[in-house]
Amino acid sequence: MKLFLYNFLLLLITPFMVSRLLIKSYRDKDYRLNLRHRFGMYKKSKSKEVVWFHAVSLGEVISSQQIVIEILKEHDVVLTVSTPTGLREARKIFGTSLEIVFAPWDFIFFVNGFFKSFNPIALILFETEIWPSMISRADHKKIPIIISNARMSEISYKNYIKFSYLFSSTMKKISLVFAQSNDHKIRFNKLGVSLNRIEEVGSVKFDINTTSDNFIKMPSDKKFILAASTHKDEDELIIAAFIKLQGEFQDLKLIIVPRHPDRAKSIQTLVNKNGLIGDISSSIPQNFNNNNVIIIQATGLMRELYSKASIAFIGGSLFKKYGGHNIIEAAAEKCPFIVGPYTHNFEDIVDLFSKNNSCIQLDQKKDIFNAFKTLLNDSKLRDDMAISALNICTDNKGSTKKQYTKILNTIRGAGNETSNSNN
Repeated sequence: MKLFLYNFLLLLITPFMVSRLLIKSYRDKDYRLNLRHRFGMYKKSKSKEVVWFHAVSLGEVISSQQIVIEILKEHDVVLTVSTPTGLREARKIFGTSLEIVFAPWDFIFFVNGFFKSFNPIALILFETEIWPSMISRADHKKIPIIISNARMSEISYKNYIKFSYLFSSTMKKISLVFAQSNDHKIRFNKLGVSLNRIEEVGSVKFDINTTSDNFIKMPSDKKFILAASTHKDEDELIIAAFIKLQGEFQDLKLIIVPRHPDRAKSIQTLVNKNGLIGDISSSIPQNFNNNNVIIIQATGLMRELYSKASIAFIGGSLFKKYGGHNIIEAAAEKCPFIVGPYTHNFEDIVDLFSKNNSCIQLDQKKDIFNAFKTLLNDSKLRDDMAISALNICTDNKGSTKKQYTKILNTIRGAGNETSNSNN
């Protein structure tokens, strides 16, 4: 009855989902790409033992890649994503080594279409992807259902609690949860996953190699601050702070990397309206020429940018509706960084860095200018923060191996059970 009600509600809003996707396609035409996938219509897979791995967007695709690579050593994988940026990044990383498609919307008939085409032997959902129809169908097929690198923020937890009538039975069907911290473990348990199915393993985001020594450094006289993964309304605040900073720091430059590259043109217009010279680039400039601001319209460049920047601000954190983005790439590249007050998507990780004086977290968004100024004026503080942040990354490595080892063991065990049940 609960699943029927959920699917009935989903059916009612499907026309709005289609409309929303088409509206988004005006800014990114790839939203229209393979629209049939959203309705569960795929070509029949030739593989007999496919692992379904779902990584919703760009960040999840990047973070989960090593786990996917390890699974590929033993099984074929179909990787599903929900956004064009995730699709493009997955193709860049994996090429033709696996099948990459858009995930079906979670209406039961669409999900059934996916299962008929691929017949997966396991379902792996990355981070906070809890979809009742996907999970119910996988449970019906008696295949493992695993949440990898699982996180459940306090805000997400409260939202799930509001709809516990619909989600409590879904949570009980999950086979294994790899929780990032004890807080996440407790929340998953309160939502219905038994403790013996939850393991606290840390975050795969710490398993990142430092690459800064491989990149060409910017000339010392070409200092720039980096605004990474910014969202709408944050750019205005960053530009205003930068204009004030220019009055005190000669030749200072700014690079903005919007979370969604299709926003580059609107940011350029904003930059020019503020009397600055802005340019859009799909690569990292080796010099700024006469430009005050460069807007990067590309993905996959963040780590090199962090390795070259004097200071970084990590976006999605100045407004509550966004909840913050990954800070570990900046830490691994020894880039001193600032985050805003709203980081609930990464609350445990940000708390760890903040408590160890490894970053600056603002109390309110208007403090962004003072934070930039403090770091630009104090090279020792920048160095101390960078070293401390890098040490945190080093001390927390190992989650990726723990997760893929247990994922493969779980799939092997499920295969043996299936084999035995057929004897």
